[in-house]
Amino acid sequence: MNLPEKKNFCPKCGEPVDKGWKFCPACEYPLISLVCPGCLKAVKEHWKRCPFCEAGLICSFCGNRLTADNHSCPSCNAVQSMGGITLLTEPATSMEFAFVPGGTFMMGDTFGVGLENEQPIHEVTIDNFYIGQYQVTQEQWKKIMPENPSHFLGDQRPVESVGFEAVLGFAKRLTAANQGQFTFMLPTEAQWEYAARSGGRNEKYSGGDSFEKPAWCEENSGNATNPVGKKSPNGLGLYDMSGNVWEWCRDYFMEKAYWFHDNINPLCDQQGPDRVIRGGGWNTDAWSVRCARRFGFPSQYFGSALGFRLVLLKQPAPETI
Repeated sequence: MNLPEKKNFCPKCGEPVDKGWKFCPACEYPLISLVCPGCLKAVKEHWKRCPFCEAGLICSFCGNRLTADNHSCPSCNAVQSMGGITLLTEPATSMEFAFVPGGTFMMGDTFGVGLENEQPIHEVTIDNFYIGQYQVTQEQWKKIMPENPSHFLGDQRPVESVGFEAVLGFAKRLTAANQGQFTFMLPTEAQWEYAARSGGRNEKYSGGDSFEKPAWCEENSGNATNPVGKKSPNGLGLYDMSGNVWEWCRDYFMEKAYWFHDNINPLCDQQGPDRVIRGGGWNTDAWSVRCARRFGFPSQYFGSALGFRLVLLKQPAPETI
């Protein structure tokens, strides 16, 4: 005797549905059990973090629920890694941006080994933002710009020998290539230091208190840039924030900028000839690849130890200063 086939119905609207459908075609109610993208255990609709493995359940970029498939957000393609790092891949160049949760930290030379321009140590609060997981590579640069200016050639090496205005031109073209979905710009000096220090931790170098694992500098670089991502990442999954190439920041450089910093999202906009560069490079000593090290460089100049990484915004960028 053949039993009649059991029919499935949407629990919300009663629409007949087939086994295996992920949502109801009538009311879009999800028909599969919600699971954690990290450990795949069942979770509830209103939960924001998994109580079993502590993975995030909500996309930190767009606010929608993450899926179990590749740990990706179905709305904006942000990816939640197993280690709790949220990445978003920009489609025009495949550049990856890591989510940096905001917070408050003590900015400056907390180890007492730097220069006067790294003082005074002061409390700064930073809002959430996304920053490039790697320094911008030559391959990514060539997808947007007509010529590669770099001295040390290699697709996976950081692009270098780029002046400040050329970098702004790249960011503008990349924004246009994304057709208004994302906006790109340079990080502020405070954003850069907060990210380099794994979200404001008291780290001398980006990822710890020793330069050997995270940094390319004169002691180990081989007198050249190296492909990005070959050293150890910091606590946010960011690479090469100590060493390889210096990185442009948005701020104008002032020796005593810290005396005038705002407490929240500071930016030095007092105009001058130099912009801030951070992180040190392949040709500098270990002291210069410290997270707190800051330097000024003429905006029209460039060199083989100077590159950049970008931040990504969901809203239109403020006017460039």
